[in-house]
Amino acid sequence: MALFKDMVAYQEEVRDPARIAEVLHRVIMNAWRHSGPAQINIPRDYWTQVIDIDLPEIVEIERPTGGETAIAEAAKLLSAARFPVILNGAGVVLGGAIGASKALAERLDAPVCVGYQHNDAFPGSHPLFAGPLGYNGSKAAMELIAQADVVLCLGTRLNPFSTLPGYGIDYWPKDAKIIQVDINPARIGLTKKVSVAIVGDAKKVAESILAKLSHTAGDTDREARRAEIAQRKSAWAQQLSSMDHEEDDPGTTWNERARAAKPDWMSPRMAWRAIQAALPREAIISSDIGNNCAIGNAYPSFEEGRKYLAPGLFGPCGYGLPSIVGAKIGCPDMPVVGFAGDGAFGIAVNELTAIGRPEWPAITMIVFRNYQWGAEKRNSTLWYEDNFVGTELDEQVSYAGIAQACGLKGVVTRTMEELTDALNQAIEDQMRHGKTTLIEAMLNQELGDPFRRDAMKKPVPVAGIDRADMRPQPV
Repeated sequence: MALFKDMVAYQEEVRDPARIAEVLHRVIMNAWRHSGPAQINIPRDYWTQVIDIDLPEIVEIERPTGGETAIAEAAKLLSAARFPVILNGAGVVLGGAIGASKALAERLDAPVCVGYQHNDAFPGSHPLFAGPLGYNGSKAAMELIAQADVVLCLGTRLNPFSTLPGYGIDYWPKDAKIIQVDINPARIGLTKKVSVAIVGDAKKVAESILAKLSHTAGDTDREARRAEIAQRKSAWAQQLSSMDHEEDDPGTTWNERARAAKPDWMSPRMAWRAIQAALPREAIISSDIGNNCAIGNAYPSFEEGRKYLAPGLFGPCGYGLPSIVGAKIGCPDMPVVGFAGDGAFGIAVNELTAIGRPEWPAITMIVFRNYQWGAEKRNSTLWYEDNFVGTELDEQVSYAGIAQACGLKGVVTRTMEELTDALNQAIEDQMRHGKTTLIEAMLNQELGDPFRRDAMKKPVPVAGIDRADMRPQPV
């Protein structure tokens, strides 16, 4: 219990077999109310007991709509805003609030950004959709939110991955009024200064704010704002479509060395462009942690929620494969594609032995194979002047070969064309023939930006101690 207490919203241990239904009910209700994971701990010997109980009644508690004063103040700020921006988080997806946020955005002609790996929190084809903020996100979204005088943060805790600078752009608007909406009051004001705090359900709050907007809300510079959104989106789309390589950081030559070592191999961005050419619009995807998956943050977009399964900030290596299997079990008629780097996938590779069984559904899995723990290597190369240790993976292992040994289809791709063709075929095999395919995409060893550049501060000498004071090391 102590091990998990900081990871869950609620936990309880069953102390009497007769109370197991009561405790389970309470744990489930707390998970729902807090919109977070909850834990029930059941001693092993309780499973052998026979009990006679009445099942507890489900007590439905209506989700809060936000305080009346806070809603009015938020509507007032948005009504007078010159450049309002909406930032949608996971709460918009979980609360079914995409439609409500869309209506609000259209009323204001406000660009809509989404949090890191929450690309499914707003329709991707909508002209007001600016894309994801944060790590390897959308430059258009960053440039637009930087101009905001009011930001409505809807269903988001404003986690660091969704607000830290990207591509060298420190985009978070320092002087903007911030309205933060979250179901959990403990998450509000944790990471950013907040002008208006609203505890409530994202959908209900968005609808309430929309109803209280003034009749002139959004009129200030409306046409200029529309033009600005379209121009920024167009420019970023053109840039993204031609980005083959990672921009190197000042003072390091690792990316150049990585490209020179395997000049004919795909870069991570080339692989993601090849994937986009074949990925069905209606597909559900999962992303593992790591360098190559995170580089893909700017690429996928969706027309509805619950399409992008991402591991979040706990960094659970091995998330990509089991989560996409779960998605297929839940939505058997939808195409599903999972993504993982070779390091993270190695933690879940044993699941391949189960997936081939007749009762398991067919999926498609793409493994980015660059023979390294890329995120950790990036930290090392930046901190220690291109030196690294313990980040290399064995080149003798073939994940496509392991898939074949498990009775599945394993394919190796080395070019963009091969990857696009393999994914097209894998989706057809999954949907028409019930066949699982693992695609091993061979990549060069380019490295993206570090996950937390704010933490990448080089060591400094201790005050009062000079290098000359150091004892020389024996030769």
